[in-house]
Amino acid sequence: YADAVSKSLLNSSTEIKKALAKLFGNDLYEDGKINTKKLASHIFNDSEAIKKVNAIVHPAVASAFNDWAKKQTSPYVLQEAAILFETGSYKRFDKNILVTAPKDLRIERIKTRDGATKEEILSRMQNQWDESHKIPLADFVILNDGSKMLLPQIMDIHENLLRIANKKS
Repeated sequence: YADAVSKSLLNSSTEIKKALAKLFGNDLYEDGKINTKKLASHIFNDSEAIKKVNAIVHPAVASAFNDWAKKQTSPYVLQEAAILFETGSYKRFDKNILVTAPKDLRIERIKTRDGATKEEILSRMQNQWDESHKIPLADFVILNDGSKMLLPQIMDIHENLLRIANKKS
């Protein structure tokens, strides 16, 4: 889960802490922990600031994933990342899976999950590509709108990935 790794690194990586404090000031961290609301206030409406933060954080997340993946013994591994396509990170992987749902449904789910307002969610979504840009880049697409059962979609992808992994070994 790239987002969880990213959040962990924001608080544990000395290099990331120094780089972000240099960009946004030492008050970005309180008692050694990042103030995510302050960080959000700096980046969510500033595309250049987002690019700078991504250039600091994403290589560290990629490195952490690579270290983790090397230790795995399963036929394949997955990395979940919200902005995989937007950052170009999708190019690092053999196959990419996109989970889609209508925008209104995604907003409602995020409101329930995070307690965020619709305005906050829409602000975040402005930094994400529309699904119509991501679908052509995906090798597999899971429709998660409640109209199709998820497990058959997932099992189909799993079987495909196993076939691919078995051909490589």
